[in-house]
Amino acid sequence: MTPLLFHRWNSAFLALFIILHFATHLTGVAGIEAYNTVQSALRLIYRNPVVEPFLLLSVVLQIGIGLLLLIRKTRRGLRGRWAYAQVISGFIVLFFLAQHLSAMALARWVEGLDTNFYWPASVMSGAPFIWYFLPYYFLGVVALFVHLGCGIRLALFRSNLRPYATVGFWALSTLGLAMAVTINLTLMGVFFEIELPPAWLTYLQGFVAGYTQ
Repeated sequence: MTPLLFHRWNSAFLALFIILHFATHLTGVAGIEAYNTVQSALRLIYRNPVVEPFLLLSVVLQIGIGLLLLIRKTRRGLRGRWAYAQVISGFIVLFFLAQHLSAMALARWVEGLDTNFYWPASVMSGAPFIWYFLPYYFLGVVALFVHLGCGIRLALFRSNLRPYATVGFWALSTLGLAMAVTINLTLMGVFFEIELPPAWLTYLQGFVAGYTQ
């Protein structure tokens, strides 16, 4: 199997988890309890001794092979706006995945915290972290949908549905933009008040102390 073919099939596998992940985030509009309840239920699917190791391995392989493919494509030269959109969004997604995975490992396995709603909400609760994580979450989500949109556009362009290729790209990109705005507003506490538990306040204070030393 070529790296490109693996990248495509692995993307399809990861898409199942991504759908569940965004479903959790969207329920957050209804409140913290709704978010955590849905997340706990969906964790039965992806956070168990059978599925989780494959999911983590899948993410790591996607990062490594995705980076290889992007470097190859860049070295061959980029032609046209679609190529630039695919490569730029791809690099943003890889950066987001690498940091998200390492941050999850630190919070969950090193600090022993439950990475529920309060995990992303903690870094969106105020300065200084929100200055970084507001664009981080926004660009990460938008870039993911733009990258998927580029793939869908290419697949439709090569099929009998060519007239819908550009429409497919913009539909996914617009959905990504709406998702990014909704998620950020939710985590910022625009729809309801967020009071961080003591454990997460201590976690943030430790980071602040580490950055100011």
